[in-house]
Amino acid sequence: MNKKGHIGTLLLVFGALVLVVFALYSMISFNSDLSKKKAELRASSDFAEASHKFVLKGFEDILGKSISDSKSSSEFEKSFNTYLKKYASEKRESGLSNNLYAKLSLGDYSLTLKDGKYELIVSEVSENYNLDNNEVTYAYSLKAIFDKTKVNSVKVIE
Repeated sequence: MNKKGHIGTLLLVFGALVLVVFALYSMISFNSDLSKKKAELRASSDFAEASHKFVLKGFEDILGKSISDSKSSSEFEKSFNTYLKKYASEKRESGLSNNLYAKLSLGDYSLTLKDGKYELIVSEVSENYNLDNNEVTYAYSLKAIFDKTKVNSVKVIE
């Protein structure tokens, strides 16, 4: 009789047993405490969201300060650009992980007048936040509409 077929069957059974033992070991050794990882991810997300709101509020604040300092000037646009660059340079050194204030202080934005309202667009703004092993990156553009008295709106453009 030919018994060579039994060797293959035995190897197949042995391989299946090894896989079953490995699967059982994986299930037993799995750390089911996912709440810690979930809390870390939630903390990273909350920190990034709060920082993002802080950056947008800071942007709106320097726009407002630049408008109020420029409204009495005969050359509003020139004066506004000067003050905007000045205030952005001050904010640039605040230690935040974004390039918004660098773009503003270097004049990397477009300012146009449409129907008596100014439109300021800052393109390709990025924010990077690291917390433990988690990294969050925002990439967007900003659009602000204002007149010579106040900021009407600040919108994030995706």
